[in-house]
Order: sequence, then structure tokens, then C-alpha cells
Amino acid sequence: MGGDDSYSTTAARRLRTLRAEHLTPATRPSSSTRRATQVHAPVPIDLDALDYIEASAHEIVAHTYTAVPTAGPAPRTPEALYAWAEEVTAHLPAEKQQIRDALTLRQSLEHALHAGDTAPVTAMVRYESCPNPTCRCWGLMWSRADWVVLCANRRCHDTVGLPTRWSLQEICERHVARVAALQRTAT
Repeated sequence: MGGDDSYSTTAARRLRTLRAEHLTPATRPSSSTRRATQVHAPVPIDLDALDYIEASAHEIVAHTYTAVPTAGPAPRTPEALYAWAEEVTAHLPAEKQQIRDALTLRQSLEHALHAGDTAPVTAMVRYESCPNPTCRCWGLMWSRADWVVLCANRRCHDTVGLPTRWSLQEICERHVARVAALQRTAT
């Protein structure tokens, strides 16, 4: 992810940015021009972003309680959930921690996408090989329209002839597993 940031601190930072940008009520510019009288006040926040943030928080809490049923109460702020999940599941085997990290990484990238920033996703996808065992090329691309990862190799296609598609979760699982393997062999 870059630097000394863990997956959880990056996800918390991106969620904080998303909340600040989309859940802060917009101020109306003061203008001396005449406008029609509003009958109803506009919604002060982006309700889709609020629903997304709540769903993300619920997903990380549900995953943590599934892994550790005696985890204790979850924090109230969504940004604190990632550190809580990392702390509570720190004693689990490495495979279960990788599942948590992949979920956190996926949510972190989705936070960036919801905020309108595709750079973190394209940067990560660029350094992953195709998960197809017959391909393994380095030609993965992020599809903004479909929110999936596509393989650019023309020989790597599905039964209909379309490029092979991978979910962001699958790519994050491969990324976390690759990073963990590199860390194990580096020591």
C-alpha cells in the first residue's frame, strides 16, 4: 500500500476522506441574484455515500464477529473499526488474518473509488498478474464502467469471447497473499 501504512490505517484514512467529502452538508453560495423559492430543503448529505459507509462498517463488524465471537463491543466511529478488527483478530492464524486484510484492502480501494479516485486501484492492479492459471500475464486493467478487473491478453477470455473478469475481492486476496509470501521469504 505504500510506506509504513497497514491496510487498516489506509482504509480508515480513505473512509475519513470519503465521509468528509460526502457527508458534510454543502453550503449555499450567497448571491444577490433572484432565485425561485424552494418548497423543500435539499438533502444536506449524500445519502448513497451514507448507505455505502454503513454497509462497509457492517461488513467489517460482521466479519470480525464471525472470526472472533467474543470480540467485545465495536467502536462507534467507522474509521476506528479497522484498527479494532486488526487488534481483535491479531491472534488468529495467518490465513485468517490474510482474509481480514483482503477485506480491508478491498474496502479501502472502494472508499477511494466512491470518493472519485481511481489511482489506488489502477496502481495495485498494474502489479498483479492474471489469476487465470493458463494466462498469468501482467496485463490486468481496471474497468471503471463495470468496477471489475479485466485481463488484456486476447487469448485470456471467457466462453463467450469477452475478456476474463475478476472481482476486486479476488485481486485483493491475491495481492495480500503475495505480499505475505514475500514477507515470509524475506526474513
